[in-house]
Amino acid sequence: MVSKSVFSSVAAGFLATTGLLADVASIQYSLVYSGDSKPMGEPPWLTARFEDVKGDLGESVRVTLDVTGLVNREFVSSFYFNLRETIDPGSVRISDVVARNFNGEPEFQLDDQDDQNAGGGYRFDLEVDLPTSSGERAEDGSQVSFVLQREGGIGIYDLLVTTLSSGKDEALSVAHIQALADGSSVWVTSGSRFSLEPGSAVPEPATTGAMAVLGGLLAWSQMRRRTSAPVA
Repeated sequence: MVSKSVFSSVAAGFLATTGLLADVASIQYSLVYSGDSKPMGEPPWLTARFEDVKGDLGESVRVTLDVTGLVNREFVSSFYFNLRETIDPGSVRISDVVARNFNGEPEFQLDDQDDQNAGGGYRFDLEVDLPTSSGERAEDGSQVSFVLQREGGIGIYDLLVTTLSSGKDEALSVAHIQALADGSSVWVTSGSRFSLEPGSAVPEPATTGAMAVLGGLLAWSQMRRRTSAPVA
């Protein structure tokens, strides 16, 4: 008899091996790791979303940065991300930059992580700088999105790469929030945590057939259980 737990485990295995799970990932900046204060709003204060898309050079990643929980005059001035070691930052191109609900222009730096030192000692390959001048800042409700692409392709898992700092936990990304109530600034992170969302990929025929077989086995198992149950 095939149990539901066995079916679920096998089904998850099929999805994982065929790449159908999560071509969308997101991280939420809910942890303060450097600074004496914290933003006044409820975390997550910021969110980064990574989505596999098709670009001019093949498989690409759209990155969307949302300011979700800042209040008063608090604003975010920078985000930092890492790339998989096998990817040369110099081979990555940035395109389709869109800024919403703020007037400033984001700036990007792609360098080897030895050159990108974020607060607290973490080192990253990609730096996204946002304006700090009044009237141009990325405050609550602001959004920035852009596409990363390269010859040979790049995917979301090429960005879900943690980095270390002496005496601190691993981090996928960090961001700098300024103009806190006490006048200070703070560095925030998600640590090594991220969430996956169901992707839009369509199962390949072989996978669809396999899942149908598994579904049939589960239905047959449930029918057997009902027909074999004792009659009162």
